[in-house]
Amino acid sequence: MSSPQAILKRIDDASSLDEEKLFNNIVSAAYVDTEDDALVFDLGDERRALVGTDEFGDEPPPFSPGDDVPVLVENKRRTDEWLGSVKKAEKLAVWRWIESIHQSGTFVDGEIIGLNKGGLSVDIGVRAFLPRSQVDLHRVNDCTPYVGIEDSFQVIEFDKKRGNIVVSRRKVLEKRRESQKQELIENLAEGQRYEGVVRNLTDFGAFVDIGGIDGLLHVTNMGWGRIDNPSDVVSSGDRIEVVVLEWDPEQQRLGLGRKQLLDDPWEDVDERYEEGQVVEGTVTSLAKFGAFVALEPGLEGLVHVTELSWTRDIRHPGQVLNEGQDVKVKVLSVDTEQRRIGLSIKKLEDNPWEVVAEKYPRDTTLTGPITSITDFGLFVEVEEGVEGLVHVSDLSWTRRVSDPGEHYEEGEEIEVVVLDVDVAEQRMSLGVKQLEEDPWKDAMEVAEPGEKIEVTVTKLTDFGAFAEVVEGVEGLIHISELSTKRIDKPAEVVRPGQTVEALVVEVDEKRRRIGLSLKRDQLPVSDEDIRQYSDTEGESTTTLGDLLGEHFPVDDGDDDES
Repeated sequence: MSSPQAILKRIDDASSLDEEKLFNNIVSAAYVDTEDDALVFDLGDERRALVGTDEFGDEPPPFSPGDDVPVLVENKRRTDEWLGSVKKAEKLAVWRWIESIHQSGTFVDGEIIGLNKGGLSVDIGVRAFLPRSQVDLHRVNDCTPYVGIEDSFQVIEFDKKRGNIVVSRRKVLEKRRESQKQELIENLAEGQRYEGVVRNLTDFGAFVDIGGIDGLLHVTNMGWGRIDNPSDVVSSGDRIEVVVLEWDPEQQRLGLGRKQLLDDPWEDVDERYEEGQVVEGTVTSLAKFGAFVALEPGLEGLVHVTELSWTRDIRHPGQVLNEGQDVKVKVLSVDTEQRRIGLSIKKLEDNPWEVVAEKYPRDTTLTGPITSITDFGLFVEVEEGVEGLVHVSDLSWTRRVSDPGEHYEEGEEIEVVVLDVDVAEQRMSLGVKQLEEDPWKDAMEVAEPGEKIEVTVTKLTDFGAFAEVVEGVEGLIHISELSTKRIDKPAEVVRPGQTVEALVVEVDEKRRRIGLSLKRDQLPVSDEDIRQYSDTEGESTTTLGDLLGEHFPVDDGDDDES
C-alpha cells in the first residue's frame, strides 16, 4: 500500500493550477528563501505562498532553496500572495492515506503508545484508538503489558470529519493465525515442543494456543504435584512451553503436556526420604481427611487428620493449620508405586498416652477437674489434653446414678482412682467408688440365706419395705413377706426407723440384691418346697428375684458410653 509520502509525490504542480483550484489544495511549490518570519514558496505565474517559520520551531527548514515541497494553500492574502502550511499538507496527506487503506482493508504498521479509556492509543502516523476487544485473540483484562508493542493494524472505522480512527490488532492476528494453522496442521506430531499462549482456564485445565490451534493442557499434565486449581499454575495470557501428547487430525483434537518437560520429583524419592525422617514443608491445601504438605516443588505428602494431635479431637485440619503455613513433619511411609508419602505432625512429640500409662499405673489416686458431663459418666482431665472417663457404674457402690449432672458440676475438682489405661485406643478408665471399700463385702458376711439378722427399715413403698443390712446396703422385704396375713400397705406392719429381725431369703452377689422376709423363720428345705412356696401367696407368678431386680441398682457393666 502507498505511504503518505507517496501521496504527496503525486500532487499537482502549483504552476499548472488556476486560482480557483489552487485554493485549499495541496500543491508542489519550489522553496525560494526565508523573509522575516516566513518561508517563501514559488507557486508559478508570479504567485507565491508564505509559510510561518514557527511551524518548524527553532529548527531550520528540512529543505533547501529550489526543492519542491508539498504546501497546503489556505488563504489568499493579495493577488500574487497566499498563506500556506507545510505541516498541514503532511497531515492531510496522512489522512488521505489512512482513508485509502481503510477502503482497501490493508494493514498499516504502528506502535501502541499508551492506555486509553476502554483500550489503547496507537500511532499509525496519526493517533488511532485500539479497543480492548481488538487488542488480542483472547479477552484482555489488563492492557498495560501491550504498551510499546509494534505491530500491524487494520483500520476498521474512519471518520474524517470527526477525526476518529479505530484500528484492530485482533483481525491481523486472526489472519496470521489462519495461515500458521494450515502450516501447523501439516507438520504437527506427538513429542513436538511449542511455546504457546494460555487462552482460557477451566476447572479441568487450560486451553493453550500453539500457533493457530488450541490444545488442552489437562490439570493432571500441568505439573508433577497435585493441583487443585489450574489458576494456581498458569494465568490467561501466559506464555508457556508445552509438548504434544496426542494429536487427532480428523477431530482436530490436541492434547498437551507441561510436566513432561519438567524433572520428575518422584524419581529416586525413596533415596531422599525415609521413615522416621523429620523434614520441613509448606501446607498447600486442606481437606476434611487431612492436610497436603509440599516437601519440594511437585512433591507432596499427606498428614492425615488423625496424625495432627495426640490428644485433641480434630475433625478438620483447618482447626490447627492454614494454607501456606510452614510446618515440620515426620515421614511415616514412602510408597513410590502409588506415589504417596505419609506424614505426621503429632509423632514429632512423645505419645502422651504412653507417658500417662507409665506415670499413672492401675490403682493410682489422683485429682483433676471435670471437663464435661454426659449421660454415661464424667470426663476428668488427668494431664493437659489427656482425659479419663468415670463411667456411671463407677460412681457409687450402692446407688444407681442415672444423671451424673445432679451430683457433679463441670470444673469441679474430684478425686479418682485409675482403673485402666489403654494406650492403643487412647482411653483411660477412672473410678470414684473405688476410693472406698465396697460395703457389699460386709453385707455378704452378714447376710447369709436362711439366717436371721437385725435390719433397720429405711423407707416404705407400695410393693414393700427397704431395710438397711449394713451401712450403705439395703435389702427388700416384699409386701408378701411382711406378714402371714394379707395386707394392703407395708405401713400396716412396719415403719421407717424400726429395727426388725428378718430372714435372709435370697442373696444375689452378682446383681447386688438381698431379699428379706418377716413372715418366715426358715427357708424351704427342698426343691419341691420351693416350687410349692413360689405358687403360694400366688395370685401373681412374679418371683422375688424379679421384684428385687425392679428396685435394686444393677452393676452389670452393660451401660453404653454414648
